[in-house]
Amino acid sequence: MSHLVERLTAIDVLRSPIDRTPPTHSGRRTVSLTVTPNPNLDRATVHAAVTAGNIPCLLPVLYQLTGEEKWLSSPYLPASTKGFEELNDGGLDPAIQAEIHNAVTDAVLDWCNGKPIAHPAPTGSELTRLMSTVMGEPISEVYAPMIAEQLGFAPFTPENVGDLVRTSRPDFGVAIVGAGISGITCAINLEKAGIPYTVLERNDHIGGTWWENRYPGARVDIPSDLYSFSFRPKNWSEYFARRNEIFDYVSDVAREAGITDRIRLGYSVDTAAWNADEQLWILSVTGPDGTQQELRATSLVTAAGLHSTPNVPDFPGTSEFRGEIVHSAQWPDDLDLTGKRVAVVGSGASAMQLVVAIADQVESMAVLQRQPQWIAPNEHYFQQSDATKHWLYDNIPFYRGWYRFRLYWLYTERTFAALPVDPRREEKGKHVSSLNDAYRAHFTTYLKRQLAGEEELQRKTLPDYPPFGKRLLIDNGWFATLRKPHVELLTDSIERLTPDGIVTADGEHRDIDVLILCTGFQQQRFLYPMDIRGTDGTSLRDIWNDDNGRAYLGITTPGFPNLFFLYGPNTNPPGGSYITIAEAQVRYVVESISRLVTEDLAALECKQEPYERYNSELDEANAAMVYAMDGVSSYYRNSSGRVVTNSPWPVPEYWARTANPEPGDFTATKRRGA
Repeated sequence: MSHLVERLTAIDVLRSPIDRTPPTHSGRRTVSLTVTPNPNLDRATVHAAVTAGNIPCLLPVLYQLTGEEKWLSSPYLPASTKGFEELNDGGLDPAIQAEIHNAVTDAVLDWCNGKPIAHPAPTGSELTRLMSTVMGEPISEVYAPMIAEQLGFAPFTPENVGDLVRTSRPDFGVAIVGAGISGITCAINLEKAGIPYTVLERNDHIGGTWWENRYPGARVDIPSDLYSFSFRPKNWSEYFARRNEIFDYVSDVAREAGITDRIRLGYSVDTAAWNADEQLWILSVTGPDGTQQELRATSLVTAAGLHSTPNVPDFPGTSEFRGEIVHSAQWPDDLDLTGKRVAVVGSGASAMQLVVAIADQVESMAVLQRQPQWIAPNEHYFQQSDATKHWLYDNIPFYRGWYRFRLYWLYTERTFAALPVDPRREEKGKHVSSLNDAYRAHFTTYLKRQLAGEEELQRKTLPDYPPFGKRLLIDNGWFATLRKPHVELLTDSIERLTPDGIVTADGEHRDIDVLILCTGFQQQRFLYPMDIRGTDGTSLRDIWNDDNGRAYLGITTPGFPNLFFLYGPNTNPPGGSYITIAEAQVRYVVESISRLVTEDLAALECKQEPYERYNSELDEANAAMVYAMDGVSSYYRNSSGRVVTNSPWPVPEYWARTANPEPGDFTATKRRGA
């Protein structure tokens, strides 16, 4: 069947109007500007809210408002935080707490009545001291530049090159593939830079993984106040937001930024090829009606995500099975599991959320576990956000930002320290390192306490690899669910399907009505199934040997001019929120694309030397991490065992590497006739 091939020029498709009224809420805003003084606040209201607040977060607020350094010294310094605890009282004596509460109340009321902020935008050593105060422990100044940007003290704002585009590059256009977190972040910043763009999204909705994953129980496993754009805060209803709220949030951000009219829904990019004669990318795109179109773009940005193409196993007998088979990332809205006999393949993050959510609906459930997971306790998992915290966010300047920083430190830096393997571990008698072994002991004790009296379940659920070798999960009631009489945990794999059920490797048959596949994604096959070809027709998939993706900074690869990856090879962060990484990558990409305009270039192509050097450093660093140890298998590694998804760098180091694109890393080609 032939398809209509529609040729559209960069002007027709990828050139967006750049002289319209800028979006009201797009771009990065300083956190302080999200709170405005309210002279009508009374002391009782402020004091009541402040008293319920988090003292480690109130102390830097107090310093910034008043300029008084005494609040950053003893006896006001809070204790160091243990685990994921809130530590609202800072571990301080009640009398000291009361003094702080009264001082914050006075400072906020003074600010509301016109007193200027003493330190509105701390950076460098001043910011470092505030960070150390918040966490009750020494923190290196290396974190200051990234935190200054994240908290809005030194926000990134791209240079607007719209006038140059309009006068000298009228055919300039950027194609962004994907309208998830990364694609939306990129579009917002290109909008601010005045650079024409179009987003091509294969789904019927924006949101990426938060549109696709609609299975019961889906929610984020990073606190919502951290898993959010730094430039667009939100008062979340829960500590760990559910899928629907996150999807609505992402959609709201896109709408408020004014980028939705630049997003083409239902458009799947099949191929992209660099045309050296025209010095641009030519994309073959299938539209929502099945017709093919040919689009041209000066630059191509892929934002297809890491968790985008489901991994669907092909079991023998699948065609004979009379029940329903559904993947967690392809969940039908009308699936009713009430009274059904269910089998769930997998015991990772998605399975854990889904199994707990549906356990009380089904008649019986068999969970087929390939490998157990390390599971951490967290008392906040189902916690509702309270109105007082939101009041503090909305009325106390800087408080929200410092609370976000605390979450960053607890969920990112605290866990990263357990990832490197101690090179002297054997002589010290450690499995991995002192800290990793301590986590192992803690998680093991928790597991045995949750499954007390269930020795067989303890044996099945206790991993034999070290913590953080695979993704660490948070207990959402998993252990309690496994103890239910109608839930069975199996460690045998499915050998085949029958018309009425499954046969496991031990030969036992189980009748089921629904088979649920929580089998993950094809994370190692970056950009699959897109066919991308660079100079001389070189296939990116061939260079990557299908599952061995490599890129400089995870963003760009030699031989593919003007092509930039978001969430590319080895950019999965070692902990915390990926959105922090996405914002860093977008800054790098937008500044690189802007250089094409300001220097009137046809192409920027990554050089071989920095590419090779970076990947050599990366592989060496990854080889020293717990997830690369012998006996540890996960989606982090490809078919040959190389770690292809994860970045070994601490988040601020990766942020620093991407902070300023180095012109010498690229071969710059002038436009013909320019």
